[in-house]
Formats: sequence, structure tokens, C-alpha cells
Amino acid sequence: MADNVTNERLTDDAFHAQRETIFREQLGRAPYDLDEALAFSLENAKRGTVAAVLQKAKATGVAAVVPRAGVASWEGQRALMQMLDEAGAAYLPITIDSLTRELQFAEAERRLASSTTEVSALNGYPIVAHGIEANRRLIQSFDKPVIVRANAVDLRITAETGLASGGTAFVSGPMYATLEYSKNTPLSEGISKWQYIFRLMGIYSEAGVPMADDAVGFSQSGTCSVPALMHVGVILDALIMASQGVKHIMLYSMLQGNIAQDVASCLAVEQLATEYLHKLGLDDVSTYVASSDWNGAFPERRPDAYGLIAANVFAAAIARAPLNYVKTIDEGIGVPTAESNADSIRVTRYLMNLIGRQAHAWRTPEIEFELHLNLIQARAILDAIIDLGDGDPVVGSIKGIGTGILDIPFSPNIHVKGNVLPIRDASGAVRFLDHGALPIPAEALEMERERLSHRSADPSALGYQDVVDDLQFLELDTFDPATGTEVKA
Repeated sequence: MADNVTNERLTDDAFHAQRETIFREQLGRAPYDLDEALAFSLENAKRGTVAAVLQKAKATGVAAVVPRAGVASWEGQRALMQMLDEAGAAYLPITIDSLTRELQFAEAERRLASSTTEVSALNGYPIVAHGIEANRRLIQSFDKPVIVRANAVDLRITAETGLASGGTAFVSGPMYATLEYSKNTPLSEGISKWQYIFRLMGIYSEAGVPMADDAVGFSQSGTCSVPALMHVGVILDALIMASQGVKHIMLYSMLQGNIAQDVASCLAVEQLATEYLHKLGLDDVSTYVASSDWNGAFPERRPDAYGLIAANVFAAAIARAPLNYVKTIDEGIGVPTAESNADSIRVTRYLMNLIGRQAHAWRTPEIEFELHLNLIQARAILDAIIDLGDGDPVVGSIKGIGTGILDIPFSPNIHVKGNVLPIRDASGAVRFLDHGALPIPAEALEMERERLSHRSADPSALGYQDVVDDLQFLELDTFDPATGTEVKA
């Protein structure tokens, strides 16, 4: 299936042949009735879609705030969604459990049976085990549209079930799922499986149900990375989505604690998406910057966690990002409760409104510096990948992984070179300690070296231990990047 994969749109015959195969192999049954699912979804979409929420947020400048949340039981998931709805979530999440994501459908069903409204034996909602009819009742019990949240190499059955149930948005793509969530899967295989999902979303869109998807790209999980490199993955995911017919794409910008760099990150990712979608002739696609709260270690103390969320919101509000994925104040101590999710939504909405009114006053020269650097780096990598594929970003990405022209730090995937290392400068902005074989222009490297000189007079003296120390940058109460230690009050 993954042989000779390109960015060409799947033919109808190829799509339906693959559809028959995956249902038989993974569920032992015939596929869902696609015509019935499309008819239901078209009627259900009259109540609203995620795409419509995003369009309104971008047009009005009032950001949509959305959490991540999921529990096993139907009643528990409904109660959770009810609380998030009342707190002001712009649309509602159904986060899928890890057993379903890993295709362990029977085990997910077994653990669902042992779950109650109060106690979840799964770390999310087993959407396949509940079945389409129950899922439809859940989704239709709310006035707001629903996003189905999951991440894994093979989510084809999950996507089929989520969309047939009435979900109007999905999460992730091959770059993130394959290279950051998989050990052995080649990128070609990951892309091929995700192309099926995007084509499915394209079919729904062509039937009148506009589907949206998060392009997560190379947004690091638990660590940091140079924003431009994260954007490269976002743009590649977006190009693959759009080629299969997805018309509404949320562009991830992972916030990392340096305000100027985070603002520039939000601005750069949309500019890059517009440029490269246009280069490939994909101009009929709407994009929305999705600012995402810091994805690494959170402070354990709730007041500190509120502070980190506030810093994230400050950057997103200055950038006028139309979407904010909010983390919770419990992030550093365990699985967040519904109450902490609701509190985090409320504080985010308040700050977005307050700071957004003043956004124009905060566009500083430092933001412009970071934006310029970001665009130089990202364009150089993207152009090299597309050239490597003779104009095809999929072919170029697969070749690039093999040569190291496409590379990311801390990847668990054995096919990734892993020669890239990020490090923070004295202000907490993330730079390249080692850019490996990435085609970063000399001008950009010199700009980074100058900034790193404020942390160490000899940037070449910075090493791996500094990289490790930096992982605690936003977790500790007060952190000194020059020494990699917590500063006691």
C-alpha cells in the first residue's frame, strides 16, 4: 500500500478497495454504509460545524477556546462535555482512548464494560466500542459541533466512526503521528494511511459537510524545538490534507514560553501555509492558526500553572490566533479533572478578550526579528524538500528522512536521523544547538549564534547537558538558562 506513495489524490477505486480491506481486517465486518453516513452528517451539519466556528473566530477576532478531554463511559463523557460546554468551549472534544488508537478494539470494549460514570478504566472515549448510534445520541445532545481527537499511525476506523457519528473535525496527520508517535513505521506507510483519512474527509466535504483537521506537524511532545522546524511538519501535513480534499486546516503553533518567539510562530505558520498551498495550486483552502499551550512539563503548583497558561494566552492574543487549545491547571500533577478543564477555559477566554483588545500595542521589533528568522529557516527546509521530490512534497519528505534534509529532535522513530538538537537562549527562545543536515542558511545560523552568545560567551561550549536542563525551563518556579538550575527565592 505504501509503495511509490506520492501526493496524488486517491482514486475512487483505490479508496473503496482500501475501505473494504480495513473494515474486514480490523473489525471483521463490512464497511459502514457511506451513503447513509453522508446523509446523516449533512443533516447533522445544519446544527453547526467546527469549520463554521473557525470561520467566525477568524472573521471577528474572538478566539475559539477548546480543551482536550475524554473518558470511557457514555454518561461520563456526556457529563464532561456538558461542563466544558457551560464553561464556554467553542466546540466540544471527544478524545479517544489509547487502546482504540492502537487498534485493540476488543480490549477497549472489555474495559468500557468495567468503567462507570465516576471511574474510567480507559484514558479516553472508545468511540468504536460505543457504536455509531450511541455516538450520534451523544453528539446530538449538544448544540455545539464536535471534534474527534486522536493520534496514531492508523486511525482509519476511528476516523470512519467519528465522522459517521457526526464529528466535523479530526486531529493530526502523518508527520506527527508517524515520526513522533511510532517507533518502526516508515514515513511512506504513515502518509499512505493518513491519505485515506484525508480523502474520507474530502468526500464528506464534497457532499456538503465541511470537515476540518489539525495539522500538528512536528510540534514536540514534552520537549522543545525551533519553531520553524515545527512549522515544516505543519506545512507538509497541510499540503497532504489539501491534496486529498480537506478544505479547512488548523495550523498548529506550539507555544514554548518566549513571548516574542511565540507570537512570531503564530504569524509565521499562517504565512508559510498560504505561500506553499499557493505554490502547489491549492488556493481553495481556508487556514486557521491553532495556538496550543505548552506541551511539556507543567508546574505542579496551580498558581504557577495559571501563570504559564496566561503567558501562552498572552502570545496567542497578540498574534490574534483564532483558535487556542488550552491545557489545564492540573497538567503537572495528573489527569485533569472536568472542573480544572472548565476553569482553564474560563481564564483563557477572559485573557484572550482582555489582551486581544490591546494586541496592536505589542508588535515589537523583537517579534519582527523572530518572524524574519522563522521564515528564512522554514522556507529553506521546505524548498529543499519540494525540490528533492521534483515538486512533490510527499516524495521529497520520504527522501528527506533518508538523507537528513528532513530531521527532528528526540524522535522515537528509527527512520529519523535524529541529529538535530534544540537549546534555549538566555531569554528562553529556542535555537539550534545542532542543525544536523538541515539546509539552514548561513545568515540564519549567524543570527542564532549571536542570540546564544548571551547565554554563553562561547556558544560552542553549550552541550547536551544544557539541552537536558532546558527541559525544566517552564516547569520550575524560576529557571536560569545560563546555569540550567532553579533559582531559589
